[in-house]
Amino acid sequence: SQSVPPVLAGRDLWACAPTGSGKTMAYLLPLLQRWLQASGKRGHTGFVRPLTTLILVPTRELALQVHESLSDLTRQLSNAPREQPRNRVVYGGVSINPQMMQLRGSADFLVATPGRLLDLVEHNAVRLGSVQHLVLDEADRLLDQGFAEELNRVLALLPAQRQTLLFSATFPQNVEALAQQLLQNPVRVQVD
Repeated sequence: SQSVPPVLAGRDLWACAPTGSGKTMAYLLPLLQRWLQASGKRGHTGFVRPLTTLILVPTRELALQVHESLSDLTRQLSNAPREQPRNRVVYGGVSINPQMMQLRGSADFLVATPGRLLDLVEHNAVRLGSVQHLVLDEADRLLDQGFAEELNRVLALLPAQRQTLLFSATFPQNVEALAQQLLQNPVRVQVD
């Protein structure tokens, strides 16, 4: 409830809450609402659509979990008289070819692990220049698991003007430094 209004307003967000507290819904619900509002203004966009929302996660398991939650939410929109968002998930440890195929025509929401995302960028399967919303989910684990170099490479490919949402269960010093580097005048939400 504390996160939704600032995300809807387009503000950067720095949220710290324990595992199982609803962090995923705290960003998925308002970002989906923003997509719905923008889709009404876009009209029919055809086959190829630019990627607007990138959700970076540290593990395949979390990528699948976030994608499942997003898919459940978008299924609820099946009766809506408008186009549905294209949700995709990519992660390492599996063949890259099926993931390249599913990205044909791009995606509105892409849930990704940093390493596989960079592989797909190198294969020209995805472009990051149109990202308007960046979510770093479990930012503490992204940095703890040695993804810092990959994360920095991804961040360098993103537009400077974007909304950035940083979610974490803890905020150690390296996550604090990342937040200060990435976020512009963020709203802070702390749930114990």
